[in-house]
Amino acid sequence: MASDNEHCGDRGRECTITVSNPVLRGMYPDPSWIWDATREEIVLVNSSFELVPGLPIHTTRDLVTWTHTANAVDEAMSHRLLIDGVEDSGGLYAPTIRRIGGRYVIVCTVARVNEVKALAAGCSQKDVDGCRAAQGNFVIEADELTGPWRGPYWVAGAEGIDPDIFEDGDGTVWWTQTRPALHPQWDGQTEIWTQPIAPGTWTLQDHKTVIWRGYGMDAVWAEGPHLYRVGDYLYLMTAEGGTSFEHSEMIMRTHAPRGFAAALAGFEKNLAAQDIWIEPARDGERSVVGHDNRLFEACKHNPILTHRHLGAGEPVQCVGHADLLLHPTVGWLLACLGIRETPGEEPGETFSYCGRETFVAPVVWQHNPVSWKLDGGEPNKRIDIVDPGWPVVAPGLGRLPEKLVVDVDEDGLPCAVRGVDSAGCDCAAGNNAACPAELIQLDDTRLVGVRGRDDYRFLRVDGQEYAAFTRPEYTMMMHQDSTHVVMVMAEAESGQLTAEITDRGDKRCIALGALGANEWFGLRLHGNRLEFLAGQPAPDSIDEGTMPDIALIAHADVTYARIMADCDARFLSTEWAGGFVGCLIGVKRR
Repeated sequence: MASDNEHCGDRGRECTITVSNPVLRGMYPDPSWIWDATREEIVLVNSSFELVPGLPIHTTRDLVTWTHTANAVDEAMSHRLLIDGVEDSGGLYAPTIRRIGGRYVIVCTVARVNEVKALAAGCSQKDVDGCRAAQGNFVIEADELTGPWRGPYWVAGAEGIDPDIFEDGDGTVWWTQTRPALHPQWDGQTEIWTQPIAPGTWTLQDHKTVIWRGYGMDAVWAEGPHLYRVGDYLYLMTAEGGTSFEHSEMIMRTHAPRGFAAALAGFEKNLAAQDIWIEPARDGERSVVGHDNRLFEACKHNPILTHRHLGAGEPVQCVGHADLLLHPTVGWLLACLGIRETPGEEPGETFSYCGRETFVAPVVWQHNPVSWKLDGGEPNKRIDIVDPGWPVVAPGLGRLPEKLVVDVDEDGLPCAVRGVDSAGCDCAAGNNAACPAELIQLDDTRLVGVRGRDDYRFLRVDGQEYAAFTRPEYTMMMHQDSTHVVMVMAEAESGQLTAEITDRGDKRCIALGALGANEWFGLRLHGNRLEFLAGQPAPDSIDEGTMPDIALIAHADVTYARIMADCDARFLSTEWAGGFVGCLIGVKRR
């Protein structure tokens, strides 16, 4: 993460800082965030899949410095969430974080649970039953961001993935998520449903109401829903197209000055007066999505965010799964996932190794400038003060900005944010400087475990060009998933290095040769090649007194390294392996 206001020079004066996207690098997908008035900072949580600890929480006051403040799921809670039994690319999907009733609340889904594996790993039958009844959907809560986090509270009757939690102005709390359409018109169609939930017990109340089924014909995977109140309107924002190259973000709204419940009731009353009935998907439910009548009106310039129209040469792909935030001094912001791609040799061929990362963009709200004319009104009456219009992401760019330009006041707080491409930026460096070498000890709080790799401690690979070194008494692993792995180890007496490569379960070994005196060994992602390295750490990178405690050097300087061998790295990419995760680099004591 970037360092604080040192980029501005001395404190106590205004300055401008540039921050490169992504703001969180490496596998930090599905961001959800809030402005936390109690802490006076932004709080952001990400999916963590099978990683433990999970649901990492970062905070920032200035959008430049991001601090890993907590993990909402510790090892004990991971057992209650059955992480021991999840399959590849399973685990904790798409959290939403909000403040509800003075508490921090995260809602989430644990997915791809193998119940037999979970029970064999010691998970309780009670949690297996609770997970099944809730289809993996749960709530955790805490009084303080740093914990302790309570739960999980399994939400019986929930269906699907990607839950959202929203407290309306009348105090009603709504649980909203996506499920496969019960009567789909085409493959991949989903539907967004909502239902009141009691925040004391986290039990669903009343009945489910289907509120959306996708933006248009053949729309697939409407998911990641979030509800927001802005003025007299309630906005529904969803991802669409799946989290690959067709990913996008859509927004809809309904007029709800007296609350969501009143808007739903009023819509049904108006239909009944016209003798219109929208058939629900099943008995006991409601639907406000008919052929000719919908509660939510779609934004005419949807999608409000996508890169799918930019072609395979665009270096950032798959953008979407967004969440909006109103900052007290800079206004509206959007966080979303995106994937940095490495070009392949063939035209249109790209590969990603870091997984889905967190990007940020500024947002403004605008009206159609001639809507007064279309509505038959007068120019001076064209904007209703309770009608905010529609969000425009990164105005003037039409895509995620490469950089954020942050104007910082004399207290080090942001007062304005704008998005620019590299050519439009002339300001002090923020997190776009080259990453210095990081010395990692085994007790570093950024390290995570992966189920099935109990002895290893991992870091997220966070660069398209990435090198790491370890000492000969450790074994190193680059991990994509359980069937796409590279392991390198040194024989204790001879120092002979061997690499074991696993690609879709097929294993092969490479004899790399012997380490020299005082040499460490490592791996380097370089384009679509993986290099096996040996060498002494850079002379200035490690204090001799701390050397025995260092397990891993991340972002290592390869100036003093020699290449012992290399291989095709594409089998470690998300495109090759499938699934939703990025690469990890890990070590264990031999």
